[in-house]
Amino acid sequence: MFRLNVNVSILTDASLTDKVRKAAESCRLEDIIISCSEGVPDAEKLDYKHICILITDEEDRLASIDSEYLFTIFIGNSLPHDKEKITEIISPAPADEYFIFQMEKMLEGVINSYMFWFFWSMMETTFNATPDLIWYKALDGTHFNVNDSFCYTVSKTKSDIEDRKHAYIWGVSEDEAFACQESEEETLRADKTCSFEEKVATPDGLKTMVTYKTPLRTIKGTVIGTAGIAQDVTKQREYEARLQQMALTDSLSGLYNRRSLYQMADEKYPGAKTVVYVDIDYFKIINDTYGHEKGDDILRLVSSELQEKFSDGIIARIGGDEFVIVLEENFSDESISSKFGEIDVAFAAAKVAV
Repeated sequence: MFRLNVNVSILTDASLTDKVRKAAESCRLEDIIISCSEGVPDAEKLDYKHICILITDEEDRLASIDSEYLFTIFIGNSLPHDKEKITEIISPAPADEYFIFQMEKMLEGVINSYMFWFFWSMMETTFNATPDLIWYKALDGTHFNVNDSFCYTVSKTKSDIEDRKHAYIWGVSEDEAFACQESEEETLRADKTCSFEEKVATPDGLKTMVTYKTPLRTIKGTVIGTAGIAQDVTKQREYEARLQQMALTDSLSGLYNRRSLYQMADEKYPGAKTVVYVDIDYFKIINDTYGHEKGDDILRLVSSELQEKFSDGIIARIGGDEFVIVLEENFSDESISSKFGEIDVAFAAAKVAV
């Protein structure tokens, strides 16, 4: 829990001490420690949780003030010359009650302004340090705030982006920006945070983004736009697709492997199927005579021919020189024999290279 320490230094009439303390008690400011003294605290020893409020009626005192954690309340009938160092000014009060009333308002104002600055600073720092893209949009699609990661991704400055729409910011056509607009509208209809995986058109090509969008409201709850966070998962999805492909296919031939054969066959042909089993005659002799490297060349050649001749089927390598082809139910024996005749011719021609 953030706890703010407040030190009120009174450099004028000492009788104001009790009045200031009474004003502080009336503010009912929780988690705030207030002490009153006649000395000036060492500004260099103040940290971000500690602010000093200086009350004075002497202009000479202003010259020594130099701290971002120090606020100055000046008591007087006129504004001093060194007015840039004045946070608030109070006219000498005709009655104690009125002075205490003024002091309450001053203390609340000073503390609230500091807290506003502190939490705004934390938000801005986090906002711009976040590697994900963050943006705020009005209902008409114009952006009114984005973080540094967003600017880096689109290669534009914040001033370039302000009050501009998706197509200009990302350098794409209005048609290409439409998908983004659809998800915004869906978020507003749902009236809650929604997540999407979107293909975003950019000058560098399509990027895959996981986005979270939520309605943005005024203090009265009126929806004025959307806030969004996006993570670029393009490379991650590419790696996932590559890993999935590796899990489903045989690394040597590029065909489906035994594990994926049944799944793919049921997906493409949920009913009856034609199944063809293929092996290579005398493959062991080829390996023993010419070596396994030449044997791998033969396997790749056979795989390529099977893919070409049975392009509509599902082809898997299930063992060393064993292949399975799954075809639709009405694939005729004559058609299969014809295609294998073509493969025999292609294989015979390849023997010259071997």
